[in-house]
Amino acid sequence: MDTVQNKTSESAEKIVIQSKTKLQTNISSKYMYTKFSAVVPSYNENPQFVKIVSELFKIPQLDELIFIDDGSTDQTQETVKQFQSDKRFIYIRLSKNKGKGNALKTGVQKAKNEIVLFLDADLGQITSRKIFKIVEPVLLNEVDMSRGSFNRKRGRVTEFAVKPMMEILFPSLYFNQPISGQICAKKSFLINAEYAERYGVDIGLLFDAIESGQRIIEVHIGNLINRKNSTETVKEMSRQVLETMISRAGLIRHKYKLVLFTLDNTLIDEAATGTLLRELGIEEQVKGNYSLLNEGKITAKEYLEKNAMLYAGKKPSVISKMSANLPIVRYASEVIKALIRRKYRVGIISSNFSPIVQSYATRLGVHFYDCVELEQKNGKYTGIIKKKSINWLSDTFDESFSKSFNKVVKAERINSSKTIMVAGNERCLAVFKPAGLSIAYKAKNKKLKEAADKTIHVLAELLAIIE
Repeated sequence: MDTVQNKTSESAEKIVIQSKTKLQTNISSKYMYTKFSAVVPSYNENPQFVKIVSELFKIPQLDELIFIDDGSTDQTQETVKQFQSDKRFIYIRLSKNKGKGNALKTGVQKAKNEIVLFLDADLGQITSRKIFKIVEPVLLNEVDMSRGSFNRKRGRVTEFAVKPMMEILFPSLYFNQPISGQICAKKSFLINAEYAERYGVDIGLLFDAIESGQRIIEVHIGNLINRKNSTETVKEMSRQVLETMISRAGLIRHKYKLVLFTLDNTLIDEAATGTLLRELGIEEQVKGNYSLLNEGKITAKEYLEKNAMLYAGKKPSVISKMSANLPIVRYASEVIKALIRRKYRVGIISSNFSPIVQSYATRLGVHFYDCVELEQKNGKYTGIIKKKSINWLSDTFDESFSKSFNKVVKAERINSSKTIMVAGNERCLAVFKPAGLSIAYKAKNKKLKEAADKTIHVLAELLAIIE
C-alpha cells in the first residue's frame, strides 16, 4: 500500500511511505462507516460490465450499486436485466452519451451513502477482494480518498504524458497511477467536486482532492486488464488529460490565498503618473507637496488633503478617460489573470485617489481595491476626502498602509500570513512584516529591498516564486 502525502511548497522531496499492513475483508477493526454506494459508469461495455457488477455484489458492505448507462447503443439494456431482481441494483439510463464526468456526477447525486466508490466498467481480472482493498481505508476513516493502483501491460498515457507533467507541475507529489478511475471517497467531497467531461475527470478529481486537503492513499490491488484503445483514442485521451491538468494546475495553492499589489511603481510607473498629473495641470503642485512631505513640514494626512483639493471642480469621467489611456507595467495584466485562474484573491491597496485606482482596477480585473476616495457633488469632485477613507488619513504612510492592509485581510477573512504583498514603493514598508510573503518589484529604495523576502525585476517572476 502506498500512502501519498501532500507536502508544503517548501519541500520538493517526494514522500512515499511503504506500509506492510495488508487489508483483509475479515479484518476485526471497527468501521466508522458500515456500508457504501458503488457508481459504475458504462458506455458500450457489454458484456464486460457483468464481471464488475457480479464481484461488487459479493461485498457485504455494498448497500447500493448505481449503474449509469451513458447512452449505450449495444446490448447493455438487455444484459442488466439479470441484476435487476437485486434491490441493491439501481439502473439509470441516460438518453445520450454525455461522457464519464456527467455519468459520475449523476451517480453521486443519486447515492444515499456517505462513502461512494467509482469503478470503471471494463476491468478484467477484477475481484471483490481487490475492490474491497480500495474501499476499506475509507470505511475505516483512515483516509478521505482511496485510489486503486494496479499492474497493466499498457499505460502509454500515464507513463509518457501524465507522470512527466506531474513531475513538472507538482514535484512534491507522487502517484503511481494518477489517472486511475478506481476511486473511493466521501460524498460530502464528491458532491461539490468539478467533473471534467470525459478522460480528464479522474485527474481532475485528484487535483480537487489535493486542493481541498483530503487525506489520500493509493492502494495497490494487483493485476487488471483494461480494454485496448486505438491509437487515435490514446491521442485524444492524452490531450484531454493534459488539458485538464494544465487548467487545474494553478488551483493547488500550497500556502497563500491573497495577493495584494500597490499601484504606484508596481502596476503603473512614475512616468505614467506624471503624464496624468501633467494633463490635469496639477503636476507642479503635487511635486511641491511631495517636497514638503519629504522635508517633514507636513504629515501624510496633510499631503493627501492638499492633493485632494487640486481635484476640486474636475469631472470623474474626464479623469477616468485619461487614466484609461495610460500604460500598465509589462506583464501586469497577464500575471493578474494567471493568479485569478489559480483561484487567488487579487486586490490593490493604494494611497492614490479613487478615479485613478478604479480605472486601473477595472482594466486589470482585480477582485477589489482600497484607496483614497474623493467626494463628488453635481458631477464634479469637491476636493474633499470621503469619511469612509479615514484609515488613509494618518500622520505617516506606514500607518495608513497598515490600516488598509488590516482592513482588507479582515474583509477577506484571510490570515495575514496567507497574504502576498507586492510593492515597488517604499510607502508600504510597514505591511511587508505582517504579510506571509513580501516581494519588492524593481525596488530602488534600500530599505524596501532589505525588508522584502524576495526581489523581482519582471512582474512575471511572481508566478514562479509563489508556486
